[in-house]
Amino acid sequence: MFILYVMKLVTMKKFIFFILCFFFIGIYSQSLSEKDVDKKINALKELSHTNPKKTIELSIECYNSAKKIDYKKGMLSSIMIQLTKYFDVGNFKKVIELSKEAELLSNSIEDMENLSNTFRLRASAYTELGFNEESFKNFNKALEISEKIKSSDSRFYFRSLIYTGIGTYMAHINTPIDSVVFYQQRSLNEALKITSDKKNLNRKYYLISRAYMNLGMTSVAKGNPKQAEEYFTKALEICRNKNYLINIQTEVLVLNEFSWLYFDQKNYDKAIQYAKEAAVMEQQFSFPYIRRDIYEVMFKSHVEKGNKGKSSEYMEKFTKLNDSIINAEKKTINIPVKHILSEKENDNRSLMNRMMITGAGLLVLSMSGGWIYLKKRNHTLHLKYEKIIENLKKSESAQEKKISAEVLVIEKDGGTYPNEKTSGLIIKNDTLNNILLKLNKIENSQKFIRKDFTLTFLASELNTNPRYLSEIIKQHKGKSYNNYINGLRIGYITNKLYKNPTYREYKISYLAEKCGFTSREIFTVIFKKETGMTPSYFIGQLKKEDTM
Repeated sequence: MFILYVMKLVTMKKFIFFILCFFFIGIYSQSLSEKDVDKKINALKELSHTNPKKTIELSIECYNSAKKIDYKKGMLSSIMIQLTKYFDVGNFKKVIELSKEAELLSNSIEDMENLSNTFRLRASAYTELGFNEESFKNFNKALEISEKIKSSDSRFYFRSLIYTGIGTYMAHINTPIDSVVFYQQRSLNEALKITSDKKNLNRKYYLISRAYMNLGMTSVAKGNPKQAEEYFTKALEICRNKNYLINIQTEVLVLNEFSWLYFDQKNYDKAIQYAKEAAVMEQQFSFPYIRRDIYEVMFKSHVEKGNKGKSSEYMEKFTKLNDSIINAEKKTINIPVKHILSEKENDNRSLMNRMMITGAGLLVLSMSGGWIYLKKRNHTLHLKYEKIIENLKKSESAQEKKISAEVLVIEKDGGTYPNEKTSGLIIKNDTLNNILLKLNKIENSQKFIRKDFTLTFLASELNTNPRYLSEIIKQHKGKSYNNYINGLRIGYITNKLYKNPTYREYKISYLAEKCGFTSREIFTVIFKKETGMTPSYFIGQLKKEDTM
């Protein structure tokens, strides 16, 4: 009996010993796992400079590893790498999708650097997708949060990135080019404040190289190719300096801008040389938007040189890739629209909950205020509606005046001069007149309701360069290409609704398709942006007038 008792005691001690060992090994392995995640993240940061696609794949794996052990810092770091790389490769839909989780994680661990950067990346994604209101709101939030970043070097770094984004936003909403340059210069100034120690060296000179590239691009737009060449050269020198680890994408972007600069100067050999270098490097990370630009300058340069074989080769590559990008954009554009509408619905639900909690007294006051607001809002909407109807009634005479007004240019001694509206682009007066007349014919022909009516397609129709055409539309129509075409489409459908009562019975989705939009949601958002009201309200008012 005694022997059995001793054996049981020994067995129990062994069991407790094993349990304790297992417990401590578990704690130790978790600690190791967090360290392993951190090591992987550091390795991913190095890899991201040369291979964005592989970086995305590995950062997803890293995120899953961190999530298993509930390591929020590791989860956040992995998502931030994904956000940056998805933006770099042009997947703006994914940036917006992931930014919500990044925002929640940043708030949960009070990481102001990543929180500010999340809002910046989301704002930049909205800019690229054309949601200017959302973009501006998120940039302001990013700047506000950046003030809470404790490290001065990190604060300078993230503010430099934000100012770069705002400069791009300003270009998208067609502000004067000096406003764009102002923010580019602010970005450069913030970057120059960062200390040049080992920790900050790479990111400091990354920002400086991007700032020089952006200033070079605005110099091109202002008609100063010599200054543009100087800025591009500075940017390229930084990218190729072995003392700095600058991501490969920046160098490809600079090479691409060099090729377009030389193409515009009719130096086609140099344009092809730089485009070739860019094409070789682009293969390492696959960025379709840049590749499309490279193919375009290649086929146009070969056309100018009379190389039919090469021009046909690159024209085919350009067309195929362009069609692929357009199809992808049609699929991805719906997600951000639904995201915006969903956020607005959540805001409305939150507002209703707060109103219910305030109590009966405040509820009565809120209802009274709401009634006054709705009455005022309806009055404002009706004024907008009446303005649209008034414009539709005057449309025919206004169109005639528009045709004659659009072709006004400056002529001096019969020479070729920059038009004072064309931001320094050298375009012959007769060429400019010809393009503007053709644009008016396009407006009257209603070709713009085609779903594939892209800038490249229109430039081909008008036998001109997409860059020149974009600038002409920006300066003479007062809008970006997308906003210009969207305005024409909304004008077309409002005219149809006004003149043909049958259209008022159609579903919104049919109306959207009829005027060239890919979905009901996009049509509704843009209709409201252009007219100040929803399609349903506009149709309702038209029906109401019919019964009066």
